[in-house]
Amino acid sequence: MAMEQGTLLKIARLRTLSARNGKAFDVVRFATDRQFARETLTQVLDTDDEQVLMLGLELMDALKMVTLDAPPVASPAPAATPAAPSPTDTTAMRYIGRLR
Repeated sequence: MAMEQGTLLKIARLRTLSARNGKAFDVVRFATDRQFARETLTQVLDTDDEQVLMLGLELMDALKMVTLDAPPVASPAPAATPAAPSPTDTTAMRYIGRLR
C-alpha cells in the first residue's frame, strides 16, 4: 500500500511534534503497520497540544481510520411534550394584556 506524499509528510510532522512531548515513535513502522499506527495515535492523541490533536485526526482520516465528514450521530428522541392545559384549568384561561 503506497501512501500519498501529503500523508507521509503528516506522519513526519506528527512524529516531530510528539517527540517534543516525549512520545516519539518509529515512522517506518507507523507507515507500514496499521495496528501499530492505531496504537501510536491512541497514545499520541492523549495530549492537550492542539497541533498534535489536529494533525493526528487528519492522519486518522487520511489512513481511513475515521471519517471526519460523517453525519453526526443521531441524538435520542426528545422527552414527551407536556400535555396542553385542560379547559378547566383557570390559570391557563386567564387573560394577560399585551405589553407595550
